[in-house]
Parts: sequence; C-alpha cells; structure tokens
Amino acid sequence: MPQYKLIYFNSKGRAELPRLLFAYADVEYEDFRFANREEFLEKIKPNMPTGRVPVLEIDGKLYPESGAIFRYLATEFKLYGKDNVEALQIDGVVETMNDILQVLTKIFYENDEAKKAELQKKAAAEDIPVVLSLLEKLAGGDVFVGDSITAADIAFFRTMEVVLSIVTGLTLDNYPKLKSINDKVAKEPKIAAWLAKRPETPN
Repeated sequence: MPQYKLIYFNSKGRAELPRLLFAYADVEYEDFRFANREEFLEKIKPNMPTGRVPVLEIDGKLYPESGAIFRYLATEFKLYGKDNVEALQIDGVVETMNDILQVLTKIFYENDEAKKAELQKKAAAEDIPVVLSLLEKLAGGDVFVGDSITAADIAFFRTMEVVLSIVTGLTLDNYPKLKSINDKVAKEPKIAAWLAKRPETPN
C-alpha cells in the first residue's frame, strides 16, 4: 500500500472530497494541515509543484491539482465504475456538478454584501435548481451509477455540503433521487465516522 499524505490548509475546501474518498475506502493517510496563509506562503508554496494546494504526496513524490487527485483516488479505490462506460457516466455527473461550483465561487468571492445577497437569492431560485434538475435526470436511483456508491455520489454529497453552507433557502425536497443519494452517503458508516471526528473549520 502506498504511503499517502494530503497537503492542504486547515479547512475543508478542495481537500475535503479526497478526505471523504479516503474515509469511504478506509485507507490510511496523513492529513497534513498547515496553520495559516503565512505558513503556506513562506514554507509550503515554494515546495509545491505548481505553487498551489491541495497536493497529494505518494511515497514521497508530490502530485498537484484537486481534480487529478480526485480521479486518481477514485480509480485507485475502485470507485470509478465497473467499466469505461460507468466511468464516462461518473465523469458526466461530476462535470455537471462543476456548474454549481462556478455559481458558488462567484458568491464566495463577492465582497459587496448587497451584491452577494442578490447572487445568493438568484442561486437558490434559479441557477442551482437548474443544475439539480439535470442531476436528478442523471441519477439512477439511490446512487448515480450502477448499484453501489461511486465517486459521483461522494462528490455530490460534498458539493451539497458546500451549497448548503453558502446558499440559504435551498433543499433537496423536490429532488427525490438526489435526496436519496445524499442521505445514503451521509449514513454510510465510514463516511459518518469521518464527519463526526473531522476538525471543526469555518469552511
């Protein structure tokens, strides 16, 4: 088994999805969290392959980019479907979810509170429901692809964690398949154990 080390801020952010994959696969890794932005700029950034995090260290070698880390871990942990067609379906779900993340990014980085409130209102009423309706069509039932949890389901769970922490007035009540997927992942014992013990951070 490779020796894994995940390098990121002391926050959920772009490292939380890999952490959830590690938890579900029950694979040990070092969850390395540097203290603050100053430590990152002075000690971490100069040693990172692209100057950014998260970075996954495997047996001492550093690999950058959250999307690449996600696909590697999902494949390594047999969570990327039973064949290439299922992998294609999983990619389709994940790419569709990226539309939600683009909406959230605009909200997160908006400094004007009035504009931020307007963006949140539009996201809850229009932008995100449009994407959720598409995802509802892609869902097979209580999982997106096949007959067991895959990386698509875990990625959706993490996306909804972010959505519900940023956008108020949004629920999955009108999307029965998505709600079932979200609940299934949350109740999975290894995921639930991680959620109960992970460090409390603002984001």
